[in-house]
Amino acid sequence: MRAFFPLYYSLLFLFLLLAAGQELMAQNEEELQSPINKYYQLTGLKMSDNGRWLTAWKSYDQNRDTLLFFDSTKPGNPLGYRKKVKTVVFTGTGQLLMQGSNHAELLNLKDQTSISYRGTKQVQLLKTKEQFVLLYNKDENSKLELHNLNGNLINTLDHVIRFYTTDDDHIYAITENGNRDFGIFRIMDQTLEKVYSTVDKISYLNIAPAGTGIMIREQNPENTSEKTLYLDVKTRTVFHLNKVLPVSFQHVFNEVVQESHVYFLTTIKQKKKRDDVVVDIWYGNDNCLEKKFRPPIDVSTYVWKPRKHFIHKMGNERLPESINIGNNRYYLCFDPCRLQDYRTEQAPLQLFVYDLAEDQYSLLDTISPELYLSGNGNYALSPGSNGWYLYHIPSGSKTFIEGKSLGPPFFTTDDKAILFEGEGALWYYDIKTDMLSQSVDFDGYQTHIQNFQWKGIRTSKGRFVRQQINLSEPLVIELYDPQKNQTGYSLWFKGKTEVIIPPTTKRIQSLKYNRPFTSFSWLEEDFNLPPRLVFKEIGKKETVVFQSNQQDKAILSLKQEIISYTNSDGIALKGILYYPLGYSPSKKYPMVVRIYQKQNQFANRCPSLAYYESLGLNIRLFLDKGYFVYLPDIVIQGKEGPGLDALDCVNYSLDALAHNPLINWNRIGLIGHSFGGYETDYIATCSNRFAAFVAGSGASDIVWDANAFNYNFNIPDFVRIEANQYKLGVPFSADKDLYFKNNPVYHAEKVNAPVLLWSGTEDQNVPADQTMAFYNALRRNQKQVIALFYKGEGHDLQNKQAQIDLKSRILDWFDYFLKGKTEIEWIKKGTSKKDAP
Repeated sequence: MRAFFPLYYSLLFLFLLLAAGQELMAQNEEELQSPINKYYQLTGLKMSDNGRWLTAWKSYDQNRDTLLFFDSTKPGNPLGYRKKVKTVVFTGTGQLLMQGSNHAELLNLKDQTSISYRGTKQVQLLKTKEQFVLLYNKDENSKLELHNLNGNLINTLDHVIRFYTTDDDHIYAITENGNRDFGIFRIMDQTLEKVYSTVDKISYLNIAPAGTGIMIREQNPENTSEKTLYLDVKTRTVFHLNKVLPVSFQHVFNEVVQESHVYFLTTIKQKKKRDDVVVDIWYGNDNCLEKKFRPPIDVSTYVWKPRKHFIHKMGNERLPESINIGNNRYYLCFDPCRLQDYRTEQAPLQLFVYDLAEDQYSLLDTISPELYLSGNGNYALSPGSNGWYLYHIPSGSKTFIEGKSLGPPFFTTDDKAILFEGEGALWYYDIKTDMLSQSVDFDGYQTHIQNFQWKGIRTSKGRFVRQQINLSEPLVIELYDPQKNQTGYSLWFKGKTEVIIPPTTKRIQSLKYNRPFTSFSWLEEDFNLPPRLVFKEIGKKETVVFQSNQQDKAILSLKQEIISYTNSDGIALKGILYYPLGYSPSKKYPMVVRIYQKQNQFANRCPSLAYYESLGLNIRLFLDKGYFVYLPDIVIQGKEGPGLDALDCVNYSLDALAHNPLINWNRIGLIGHSFGGYETDYIATCSNRFAAFVAGSGASDIVWDANAFNYNFNIPDFVRIEANQYKLGVPFSADKDLYFKNNPVYHAEKVNAPVLLWSGTEDQNVPADQTMAFYNALRRNQKQVIALFYKGEGHDLQNKQAQIDLKSRILDWFDYFLKGKTEIEWIKKGTSKKDAP
């Protein structure tokens, strides 16, 4: 007889599970939150142009409400602070312009005098003019004020909805004055000039370089569509898009093409969704399944030259997507789904060049979905095997630049050369001579250019970007040694290098510098050093301006070891071992092992900060409670399968700790989330080295997953299983035994230690059903298991109370099974053996 459980009982079960969990809270919330509420990070570092003044926010796990400001010539305590500051900017005269929730302040840092402006909602500095703009709220008549840096009022305008600024710091403001009276005003110093008026609401402006023209979007009051027009600012002539493009659409996005009077338009028209359709047909040859989950829309692209009354539609049915590459004549077109079969994360793209002058398409190449463009749109680079392909767009020519160590490219601003990042060097390629040469040697370091111009190009597939560097000024180069986990910074200019920060194992963040490249500031931390603010002038010794969390004396004595080991194939790996705070060399301590993939790059993070708070793991809390915490690297090779690879790495990582007499080897716990959750699930089925497991949001059935649909990315999930993290390499049909061997749920009967599972009920990346399946398998095989399902949460937890609850239960779980604290009621209730009826 077939048993049937209505949905009602399933929901009732889940409700009771959640309710019971709330009733059986064990850990004290105040005690749990103490490390988070006590310790803070420094974030959002800013530095004045002269290098003297610095600001940074004190950021706790749940808020960032205190701005500290410093004088780099007076290290020690902050010069002062302000609360509830949202935005901050330095003026060229060393003043600080701040915007809070309902007020602005201009603070003179030198003498600590200030001017306050109540009722403001936005501030903006006009650097080239040494002026600033204030926009007030409705209670203050939505006025806009222009001030000089002494705070003196220069100009004002009421009823402003929003404002825009040009590269030369002219202001264009949209006003709404009464019923259906909208205007655009241009503000230049004391001049106030109305350049346009309309009865329709103005929703957006796109101001051409030098302010010669404005693209205007207006809201049609009769429906949800928009009207687009171009205003010639000099002649005040208005060019309506609908006069040259008499088709209806809801939205239009526009981009200036190469700083000219040519615009690239993308129109969007929403289709009517038929509610009377009984069936949604999924065809076996459909290579664009993402559209099943998007609103039905029509997207078209055009080139519009308003002053010449010219418009031309781009692309066709075979090439539905077009992009602006910054060239008046040439554009790129492609079908984003043509070569997609979902076996790789990003399908290749077959690119065509459209010649607007000749009105014809020509095949450029089939590329990996990554393209770097020059500033003028004449050149493009795409990665190939052991090098890069350079394309000359006008001619369609293709050149291979060989070099397996060549990293991401940067076109020079004059479009004559390319600089490549790389392993141990920077490489210079002269486009005209086709010559590649090493510009500077940084042997042993990965190089990363910091000061470059970047612009992303909007596409539905692939990565199209413009990266440029200006070789007329120094380049700031980050140098990273992955073997030693060291980071340093250097200046490179005209063949000469100068050290900013010598290579260090400390974690360096938020490097700031002025344009003369004479002053530098940054934030640094280490495993036993809370974040601190450092300042340096070129040619001088660095100064610690401020040390955060000075009350945390215990962290100074924290002991950490970097454990070196290899897996069975001899691949060199490392693990981070944290010792319990205040440990005694005569005692033994339990250990929690946290796994994912490679983690050694986090060895210089201060564990007093809550990096894994949304995943229920606070490392500092466990160190305070007398645990070792171990973070070993795992590498998935795709040979034996991800589960066996993870088991292999974990076993070798534990073997490398065998010399440590302080670890209680009978009291080891394993924890992981997401891919680490899968690894934990699998290791629980085939290892007897752990006394307890915690797995969050992990896949437990990769056979199901390989044939499931991922609603987070709206694609079939076999790409993740075959090629991405899991690296199984083949479909299930090609090697079922490989899948079976690495599938946790198929081996649930072999689990020999208690397992705590958790998931968010709204997780679209790894559905909660995966956790439920492993729970069911363990329960059916009479294993000790408890599952936590957090209502409304996704792949990790965002709600503060959910985070606290998970953190407390994970600590309870390990205290219960690794420390013998068996008085924890919610665990006793869920794991005790029941008498059979």
